[in-house]
Amino acid sequence: MSRRDALARNINLEDITSSKKNAEVLRRLRDNDQNWGVDDALFIGEAYDDEEAYDDEEIVFSIREGDDLGWLGYFIGRNQSLDELAIHFLPQDRERVDAFIEGVSNNRSLREFSLQSRMDVGLQNLCSFLRENNNLTAIQLHYSEIGRECARELAVALSQRRVKTLTSCSFHENNMGDEGFTDIVQAFLTQPQLEQLFCTYNNVRGAGCVALGAMMRLRLSNLTHLYLPGNDIDDAGLHALVPGLCNSKKLENLILPFEINAAGLRYLSPFLQSDSCKLHFLSTSYMMKFGDEEAAALADALKGNKSLETLYLPYPEDEECEMTEAGWSAFSKLLCDTSSINNTYLSNHTLTYVGVPSDMFDTPSVIVDLLKMNAAVKNMNRDAMQCLTRSKILMSHPDLDMQPLFVYNLKLLPLIMNWFEKSAQLRGDKVGVWKESLSKLRRRELSAVFKFVREMPLLVIEGFWTNVLNESQVKKQKLRAEKRKYQQMIERADERIQRASGNEMCALKWLRR
Repeated sequence: MSRRDALARNINLEDITSSKKNAEVLRRLRDNDQNWGVDDALFIGEAYDDEEAYDDEEIVFSIREGDDLGWLGYFIGRNQSLDELAIHFLPQDRERVDAFIEGVSNNRSLREFSLQSRMDVGLQNLCSFLRENNNLTAIQLHYSEIGRECARELAVALSQRRVKTLTSCSFHENNMGDEGFTDIVQAFLTQPQLEQLFCTYNNVRGAGCVALGAMMRLRLSNLTHLYLPGNDIDDAGLHALVPGLCNSKKLENLILPFEINAAGLRYLSPFLQSDSCKLHFLSTSYMMKFGDEEAAALADALKGNKSLETLYLPYPEDEECEMTEAGWSAFSKLLCDTSSINNTYLSNHTLTYVGVPSDMFDTPSVIVDLLKMNAAVKNMNRDAMQCLTRSKILMSHPDLDMQPLFVYNLKLLPLIMNWFEKSAQLRGDKVGVWKESLSKLRRRELSAVFKFVREMPLLVIEGFWTNVLNESQVKKQKLRAEKRKYQQMIERADERIQRASGNEMCALKWLRR
């Protein structure tokens, strides 16, 4: 039994804390209080003169000079009811911090652990916590200096976890570099259930991408979120990552790094155009260059994509990120390609947001209208999607080109007339800006029919008389059927008359006797 174990029950909590509020937090920890407020979480932060800086519903330990962090870590380590620990501040006192981390590392109840405070040393003391806590599902290490040696030790701890509960890892401004990130990624060989990986502003380059791409192909097929902004990953690094992305059948959210250009965006084509792509959110907002060439490359890469809904673009604050009308036209063509009816039909009908984060103030109105049309049928059935494509076709092609259909002669004419009939029911529907009077739509229908008549008049005449002949033959068949029916009725009536006559003769003979 340690010295703290012997003193824990009877120690005066106010003697080891700087405030009654902090003493109350230690009491909750010591007594395994089941009520921890928001998300069963404890927040550790810097003390402010204004206590209203924190939400009243949050349980907060505000660190001051008089707080014994060794005891705080001890009680957290012994606690069995706490689900989440969020550390937003630690003092620059190595001895106090080491004692705190040593105590925390004994905890086995935490599901989410977040350290968002600058620590240059001491993270190695968390290794036993990462290795032995079987409830842990999420780790956040932000602003802490990890480096190669610490990254290797953390990687060993992660690789030695016996249970597969870890689903989210977030590293931000840890100065890991390629080697440290590679060590962490290789540890995920034993964590195939990982769903979220955030690695931002960590000086990761091409070698780190090679390691991550290989691990995504081998084991990390369950990723749903991958965030890589703030790293020095260039086009070649992204190219190395693409095979892993193609293997990630569940990836829904992707944020691209700084150094990507048009060539890198083109590399994404196999992933974005794959039938198995499930990506809903893609952000290029951290890219340092995004002009017309990048816009065209990304629009081309998205051709055929049927999953992406939200596309974030960089803020146009730098000349390198300013798109002209040519760049926006690439997205307009992606959403509604007017070069042919078939291309309009094959345009993108899933994107609902294209622009800078939070607001489409810089997005041209014509693109916003098309995005609204897509959004109107989001999560609706297949019939609604057909309504959307029909509306885009009618809106983009005032004079429908029937020429490609002439190869089928008149076989498709009934389908075309049915298509117009259904279109008449869509006028002013919720799927977008297309609105047209019924009389105008009927004129367009007659125009389409006339094109068939003009192109193949003999077939139309032949079809007309063939139709007359068919109708006459059908009518004759009906009349013959009716004639047979009446003949059968007459035959049955004659039989009944004969039977009645026979009965009459028998009756007369009997009466004559």
